[in-house]
Amino acid sequence: SFCILVANRHAPSLHSRPLEAQSHHQATMDFIDAPAAVSPMAMEDPFASAGPGGGDFSGSDPFAGMPSGGESAGAPGGEATALRAWEEQHNRELEDMSAKETDGKNKNKNKAAEDLKAWNEERATTNQKRLNSNRTAQKSAEAAKDDSVKGLNPWELVASLIDTKGDAAKENTFRDTSRMRALLIQLKTSPIGTL
Repeated sequence: SFCILVANRHAPSLHSRPLEAQSHHQATMDFIDAPAAVSPMAMEDPFASAGPGGGDFSGSDPFAGMPSGGESAGAPGGEATALRAWEEQHNRELEDMSAKETDGKNKNKNKAAEDLKAWNEERATTNQKRLNSNRTAQKSAEAAKDDSVKGLNPWELVASLIDTKGDAAKENTFRDTSRMRALLIQLKTSPIGTL
């Protein structure tokens, strides 16, 4: 085969060839080893032979048999107009849907802005009411504290802040606060000093 001959062209022959086969083999080797004789003109432009004079077109239009205009190649006129009508109707439907969506978005934005404004007003009103009630409660607590301290033993005020009647041993098993409780009760009844 030819591939074997090309691959083994320098290998020694393992069997004897007839004279005709050897000359054929030599001719093949000469063809492979010899560079191709190509003209420089053919190397530059492979389509030079098919130039303007190479073919006879005689001014005919190659697209003369093709349909032209807006018609599709395989659709008759009735199908094209039905398709165009459907496309126009579909485009109108899409535009209507887009307009409805835009209107819905605008309505939702306006409603959200109104709701947010109402919520902010309600929050401001609630905060103001809470602030006023806290100020009133603080003023009344300070007035009550001042009234309770006047002429009273300060240890009575301290004793009023703790539970003097409970059993300390039952409430807290880790700390014994009975001594402190007894001391506060003693100071309440017989104060060391007054304000």
